Amino acid sequence: MQPRRRINTAWQSRVRIRQNHRQQQQQQQQQQQQQQAPIGIDTSIARNFNAVPVDNSSENGEDIVTKDRLLPKVKQVSRCCYCDQNSAESLKTVPCLDCGSRCHIDCIQCTTKFNDKILLGDDFFHFRCSKCTGGRERFKRYHLSWVDVVHITLFNLTHNPKRRPNNPLSRGGRSDDPTGQFSSSEHGPQEYGDSRIYFHYKADVAKFIDQHWNYFWTKSRGETWINSASSALSTNSTENVPEDGRFESGKAKYNKNGMWALTDDSRFPSSYDSVQQQKTRTIMYSFAEDGSLIELRTQTGAGRRKRRTEPGAGRGTQARVKKARSGVASDTPLSAGLGDYGAPASSSKRGRRKHEPRSTWSIEMWPDIDNPQGPAHMSREETHAAAQFVIESDRLTVWNDKGYRMAKASHGVETGAWYFEVDVLEPVRPEYNLRIGWSQISGELQAPCGFDVFSYSVRAKPSTRFHAAIGSPYGEEYGPGDTLGVLIYLPLLDSDERQDLNDRKWKLGERYRQWAYSRPEWQRPRGDMDLPPLPVLNGSELVYFKNGRCLGPAFQKLYLGKYYPAISSYMGGKVKVNMGPAFKFPPPATWHQDTPIRPITDLEYTLPAPEPASTTTTDPAPPTAAASSSLPSPPVLPDKPEAPVVATAVTSTQSQPPAPSDAPAAVDVPPGV
Repeated sequence: MQPRRRINTAWQSRVRIRQNHRQQQQQQQQQQQQQQAPIGIDTSIARNFNAVPVDNSSENGEDIVTKDRLLPKVKQVSRCCYCDQNSAESLKTVPCLDCGSRCHIDCIQCTTKFNDKILLGDDFFHFRCSKCTGGRERFKRYHLSWVDVVHITLFNLTHNPKRRPNNPLSRGGRSDDPTGQFSSSEHGPQEYGDSRIYFHYKADVAKFIDQHWNYFWTKSRGETWINSASSALSTNSTENVPEDGRFESGKAKYNKNGMWALTDDSRFPSSYDSVQQQKTRTIMYSFAEDGSLIELRTQTGAGRRKRRTEPGAGRGTQARVKKARSGVASDTPLSAGLGDYGAPASSSKRGRRKHEPRSTWSIEMWPDIDNPQGPAHMSREETHAAAQFVIESDRLTVWNDKGYRMAKASHGVETGAWYFEVDVLEPVRPEYNLRIGWSQISGELQAPCGFDVFSYSVRAKPSTRFHAAIGSPYGEEYGPGDTLGVLIYLPLLDSDERQDLNDRKWKLGERYRQWAYSRPEWQRPRGDMDLPPLPVLNGSELVYFKNGRCLGPAFQKLYLGKYYPAISSYMGGKVKVNMGPAFKFPPPATWHQDTPIRPITDLEYTLPAPEPASTTTTDPAPPTAAASSSLPSPPVLPDKPEAPVVATAVTSTQSQPPAPSDAPAAVDVPPGV
């Protein structure tokens, strides 16, 4: 039996080893959970700092950025070491790296002159209190990622209504959007039933970041910084990170496109940092007396590596940059993308597009075209309608079989009050939808009306107004049997505005292609993110009527341009356009300042008969049904030209520009978007 006893002893020893190993693993897991404990409003003990970067000073006293140095673990305590008060309920605290006390920002002496500028929930600071440093406080700014910035933004929008961009209190009672860019935007705060407060990623989040840009960084804004903010929201949402997602998507839960909320609004943004993130944070900025950031220089050999360059590489790189920025106009077709302010370009053309230098504030547009002679109708020209759009033989009944596309009328307006009606017919498919409004020539055809800054529209169901792909509730739903009237009012133009529109026109003999409408960068209003450089027409508006009843202004302060009646159809939405003058529900006789409301049919005219060659040349009499003095000279635009018309000495009229080709893939937007 003795051997049997030795075997059992060895087996028991192995069991004890396994049990000890399991206990050690459990203890390590508990320690990690304690280190990552959330920092919130009602939390008395917060996470541990495993490692914190330390900033030193050089021999001449200049601050520099050094490599991280591991520090002893310090458990944070929700008590301020200055006032000896509980700081658990305060939203403006920062932990001391030595003693772990979460101190009130208002109690810190070195931040007295700018403590009101520090945002709620922001504790991404390298801080040592006066007790731990012998009276020499240390207060520096850590490097922030896009996730940190977006989280701080939503935290402040949720807890501080005065800082919300769309609240007049945020700018001392003055309007936050004097140009009207966000006048039609859906924005927060919105509540949908889960006790969270939702905000729009562009109208709220991006606007807040733009207003506080210099608080977060000293770097300049990139061309796609709004996309970076949007990507940070989606990447760290509960859909992609189910266990510990920071952000809740209103689109996923309530079909509210672009709306976002904090998953837990009591947690500080820094509470989501992992141990590895704590180790890799570096000190990037010190503070001036007024609270502005001062970028610290990088110590030689402390991490940044110089890029190797081959002999002659610099000259070639410079040459390529100059070549890429030398052009202004783009050779992409009309149905291709419109850049950052319009529809996205097709992937095949994006790399070839030419841009204005960064010193200019620009947007790509298509040249305006003169109105053709003859009756107004829904145009089949490739400059006015998507190739997939069905325009029946009467040139007034239109519909589209699949995803959203757009078709425009043949005649456009630049000034005055103009009106047209749309009779909603029985749809081809039950899942149909419609968007009806006005669009400039640059409005994207392979997308719904209201997709870019060049068009405005109202959707059928649910009733939503759209501009620049941002929607907000408006009016009432409309469907088969309803008649929707659309009125646009454009005030009288001054000489500069008239010259602006004349400069946009396509000229005979030139290639029809995109061009860059630009203004100097210094003219861009501060605090306005991707505001296009288009002038705004004060007093202009777009109003809708349902079965003769006015629904009120849908849009105001429209951008300067020539506007065409526009129809967008989704999955078989079908309408018949009535250009007038016999309307089913006639509009009021006049609009603002006794401006007569005119039907689109008033834009029709016929070219006068040419004078005989022997007679003295005189100015032709104006057409009897001319639209207004601001309308361009009547051109001849055949509906489907077989070849471009070449100008001769016999005629002085314009021809139809060459039809663009290589249309991009359609933007199939579901009706809920």
